[in-house]
Amino acid sequence: MDNIKKYHIAMNINGFLKKFGNKTFEEMPFNNVDGLILAELSYINIDFLMKDDQSEICIKDIDLKHIDKSVFYDSVDASYNKTMLKLMATGKRYKDIIIKDIVRRFSNQDVNQFLAMTIVLPNDDLYLSFRGTDITLVGWKEDFLLTYQSKLIAQIQALEYADNVLSKCDNKFYLGGHSKGGNLAFYAALNLGKEIDDRLIYAYSYDGPGFRDGIKHYESFERIRKRMIKFVTYFDVIGSVFTDIKRQSVVHSTGILFGGHDPFFWQVDYKSGDFMYAKSIAPASKAMNKKFAYWLNSLTYDDRALATDALFEIFKGNETIYDLFKNAGKGFIGMRKTLSRYSKDEQSRLKTILKKFFQYIIFFSAVSEKKNKNSSEEELL
Repeated sequence: MDNIKKYHIAMNINGFLKKFGNKTFEEMPFNNVDGLILAELSYINIDFLMKDDQSEICIKDIDLKHIDKSVFYDSVDASYNKTMLKLMATGKRYKDIIIKDIVRRFSNQDVNQFLAMTIVLPNDDLYLSFRGTDITLVGWKEDFLLTYQSKLIAQIQALEYADNVLSKCDNKFYLGGHSKGGNLAFYAALNLGKEIDDRLIYAYSYDGPGFRDGIKHYESFERIRKRMIKFVTYFDVIGSVFTDIKRQSVVHSTGILFGGHDPFFWQVDYKSGDFMYAKSIAPASKAMNKKFAYWLNSLTYDDRALATDALFEIFKGNETIYDLFKNAGKGFIGMRKTLSRYSKDEQSRLKTILKKFFQYIIFFSAVSEKKNKNSSEEELL
């Protein structure tokens, strides 16, 4: 694999917490891995741990022995997150951080899934963490809206949240998130205004998609671009969507394609405590992303909206991705009936869209097979 340090042992972010969790930020300064851990923290329902009259909680005060499973429910990484929270609460590095100002928004009708929290570090720097896509179908549909809408409700909420928190203090701050959360962090950073963003330390997007109209049209981009750090993985898929930012760091991940998007598969160097980086994404991923961009660009915004509505109409009635997988057969059986509700012109457009999509899928599968073959011949130490 490209640029692997063969004699350095790799670990994931929970391995980082086991190895470096007792090092304070004075002993080991805040780094990129810390940023990913705090981004991942937003996937845990910390607000479920608070009483009605409670506005904040110190992580060391969390009762680890009596946590209901609902605290971890919204993430596909529930078991990993449970371990992560325990390691954070018991190690010197994170035990004194405070979590506050948790805002949660969800609407089926408006296609809106949003959660943000403010994390107070020991030196009083703030980290505003934005949740990415959770297990709800609403969250997944919202991702599709990125392909044809210039602005999401969640992006507006992210900016309002950041402005509300930061206008009431003079703390220096980070913005960060994984997946869609990274997109929200960047959107907030680009729109806060100079009076506030002068205090910005870094904005982190961990494998988050870009913007439909590009990032460079934002007037503030040139002013803050050196403080915007974009991460993608070696076999990248999601982080390359709409990406036009040149400054990005490529992290090795043991996950394959979409699996590489999972933060718990990102590789951390056991010796340095930083990520294991590559010079660029894999050639196969470059080719695949180019093909995907070609397919997407072949569709008008109206076509993208039509395809999104049709796709989620087929699986209407499912609340989570687990429901979708469980009931996938029923959804496909009812596909013809669902599509019959559309006009002849819309049906014709949908057939063309699907044809182009399956041409992409065939290419995608070929790349996956080649990747699997090559990866079996390589070893990550």
